Amino acid sequence: MNMYQIREEDIEKLLRDKLEIEELSITDLKGGNHWEVVIKSPNFNDLNRIKQHKLIYEILKEPLADESIHALAIKSSGTN
Repeated sequence: MNMYQIREEDIEKLLRDKLEIEELSITDLKGGNHWEVVIKSPNFNDLNRIKQHKLIYEILKEPLADESIHALAIKSSGTN
């Protein structure tokens, strides 16, 4: 188990480094390792919901792997 507690700012940086983001909300649901991400990005315009979520999971793969993020709820959409 990882002793590092990821912060909202860390998640935001990881996502903004890889995606063009129009809207982003990150909420700590339970003590720093359960998160909800609500994101709107033109990168998602031609992707179905499953592919959007796979892209987000790929971007956040390290904190997911070391359990800094134990649970992740995602609400994603494109801009068109």
